[in-house]
Amino acid sequence: MIIDTLEQAAKNPLYPAVIRNTLQTIQANNPQTQAVGKYAIQGEAIFYSVMESETRDFNAQQPEFHRQYIDIHLVLAGEEIIGAGPIGLERDLVAPFEEQKDLGFCHRIDSETLIHLQPGALAVIFPLELHRPMCTFGVPSPLRKIVVKIDSALLVD
Repeated sequence: MIIDTLEQAAKNPLYPAVIRNTLQTIQANNPQTQAVGKYAIQGEAIFYSVMESETRDFNAQQPEFHRQYIDIHLVLAGEEIIGAGPIGLERDLVAPFEEQKDLGFCHRIDSETLIHLQPGALAVIFPLELHRPMCTFGVPSPLRKIVVKIDSALLVD
């Protein structure tokens, strides 16, 4: 898991090129002005969605994980709390993993860490890392964000 800003991550030479290049593409597309919707960068291998929603009560939001895709959560407006846990934690599934959606939901995240994202901040979440996105501990509030999906096979040499 990586926590950074779009501005810094897009030029960080230590990050894998596919992550850096994806973030540079998003930056060049001026995401603040993009309409809500899905945008392909490299077909279904790399794409992102601009979303507008409301944050949800932390305890009501189920933790999730993916097997195939790397997630990048980038806040454009509002504030978001993401609960997170490292790879290797027990995944107590709520229901069978949804292969078509690359999505599994769990009951909890043991040893959960909280990530607070402000506009311009992002979290890179790798496959099998549990995370609880779109959360708040206060009153639900508007959130405009991007969720990027990068097929993890693109990181393998």
